[in-house]
Order: sequence, then C-alpha cells, then structure tokens
Amino acid sequence: MDSPKNHTISKIVAKAILRITIILIAFPIVVYFTNPEVMSQRVFFPHRWAVLFPVLLLLVFIALLIPVLKDRYTKIEYNWLFSLTGIFVCLYLILFYTRILSIL
Repeated sequence: MDSPKNHTISKIVAKAILRITIILIAFPIVVYFTNPEVMSQRVFFPHRWAVLFPVLLLLVFIALLIPVLKDRYTKIEYNWLFSLTGIFVCLYLILFYTRILSIL
C-alpha cells in the first residue's frame, strides 16, 4: 500500500529541518574550536523574557523531536508540528548568530 503524498512530503520536510537545525547548532561549536577568540564575546540579555522564550522554544522542539524519531516519521501531524517548530528554531538561531557576529 502506497503512503499518501502528504506523508511523503512531511517526512522529507521534517528530515530536512532536523538536519538544518543540527548544522545550525553545530556551527558555533565548530567556530569555537577553530577560532576561539571570535567566540569570546559576552552576550547580554536585557530582561529574562529574552532568555525564557528561546529556551521554551528549544524545549518544545526537543519534546516534538522525541515522538517524531520514536515513530520514525510515520505520524503526519507530528512531522508538520516538528517542522514548524524547527523552522522557528532555525530562524531564531540565524537571527541570534547574525546579531552576535555583527557585534564582533
């Protein structure tokens, strides 16, 4: 029995978002070990909400990552929810890195 087209698309998108997010998370680690003086910048957050919401977003991303990987991308709803949160995590990381690197 063939799977529906939506399932195939959601599976591809979820896998792509996971790989992009891992690359974006690994980027500062690689930069730190190759060029530590670039990453010696201190980051200041003006209030606690600026830290709380990104941490909450990462927790939701990890909470959706667990059932998606456990079910091996078989549930369409989890795939799309994971993809949506993954897009927001990627956007946040890109904006955060551009903000930090522009300070340097």
